[in-house]
Amino acid sequence: MQTVHESLDRPHLELLIALRQTGHLGRAAAQLNLSPSAASHRLKEMERRLGIDITEAHGRSLRLTPGATHLAEVAEQADASLRSAEATARWIHSAERSTVRLALDFYDTAPWFEPLLGSDDRTTDVDLVRVPYWGTADAVHSRRADLGMIVVPAGSEPTTPVFADELVAVTRDDHPASARGELRPTDITEATYVTAGDRPQHGFEHHQFFEPAGVRPRAMRKVESLSMILRLIRRFGGISVQPRLAVPAELTEGLALVPLAGPGIPVEWHAVHRPEPAEAVLELIGTIGALRP
Repeated sequence: MQTVHESLDRPHLELLIALRQTGHLGRAAAQLNLSPSAASHRLKEMERRLGIDITEAHGRSLRLTPGATHLAEVAEQADASLRSAEATARWIHSAERSTVRLALDFYDTAPWFEPLLGSDDRTTDVDLVRVPYWGTADAVHSRRADLGMIVVPAGSEPTTPVFADELVAVTRDDHPASARGELRPTDITEATYVTAGDRPQHGFEHHQFFEPAGVRPRAMRKVESLSMILRLIRRFGGISVQPRLAVPAELTEGLALVPLAGPGIPVEWHAVHRPEPAEAVLELIGTIGALRP
């Protein structure tokens, strides 16, 4: 008749590991907070299930048999992996929280990102999801993000704007436009123009400011990060035109925000979300609206 062996449970393996580490049943029991009799019973149960001897006498201590030694070595490695997996599972569970994913697009310097991430006042957390230039609305509609903020020409959207804003020029503080107090269209002919996209959008500076004056930049650099544009202008010079609110005061060291000559170009910031947004999304829009510097 063939003997049917049974697998060991985790408590058996824990005792096996402790025996390998201590070489003594009593010390192994103490390490596991077991009574000596409970440890002895567990040892006998291991031998019954495996159908092999686990220990052999070695003076006043115990020594694992070769088969048990191999099993203890593998069990110790497996136990370490399992404990690591348990810790990871707890970490993953802690990350499963009520979260609004806010799109982080070209305007990565906007003044609401840092306060939202640094605040502990809300029951809903905020995660930032990087999206490409001009991809905020697509990211929200495709459910990569739950909420985004976009800048549009004033009066072009049927929704209520969160903020009214205007376009300003960003230059180094030693640029002539800074001393003059305004940027003229002709200033671009002697400068590198740093912009997010190489295809001008209607309602913004190209069609409203530069094109009517018939001027073009000396050179153009495409950079899809406003924080990087600010760093480049600060170090190397150049001109960019951006919404005033997207360039908070703490990032303007060495830079100047200069009005555009003429009547100016008003723009608006609108929230983008899916139909029937969650209450947490609406709450976050209200929080952003209250953060205007």
